[in-house]
Amino acid sequence: MKFSSAVVLLLLGAMLCYAKDTTCTSPEPIKDSKFRPGQVWLYKNRASEQKSFLTILRVESLPKVGTIVHIRVDKIRLRNCTGGPEPDNFQHMPFTRDAIERSVTRLQKEGSDIPDYQAGYDEWRGACGGVYTITVAEAVAAGEATFRKGVGCESN
Repeated sequence: MKFSSAVVLLLLGAMLCYAKDTTCTSPEPIKDSKFRPGQVWLYKNRASEQKSFLTILRVESLPKVGTIVHIRVDKIRLRNCTGGPEPDNFQHMPFTRDAIERSVTRLQKEGSDIPDYQAGYDEWRGACGGVYTITVAEAVAAGEATFRKGVGCESN
């Protein structure tokens, strides 16, 4: 969905993150003792999104950041005051391991198919993007605020 790409671009600009590494160091894939690609987790979600879940897409490391856990978030609702489309997922969101640890509540499934995230990942890498240090629910709320502002909705 092209609309999701626009949301990803909006999020890149609004991300609450570590300062960018101007040399754009390449992250290294790593194995983590808890988080692995293909896992589906429940997390401390927003009250209106009780069925929301996240999927681990990739786990990497950067020297100044540490472990980065790339996720997809499904079954969310980004409210649109214009009557237009309301995205129901974020295809790619990078977080510190600590932020994911503070967010997840229960492992639902191991070894699920990993949804396509390459376009969002490539945009993140191309922008020397940062990583979220806030919880997943807080990042979804920030993403919704950015989305709503981008389509001309009032705050809230």
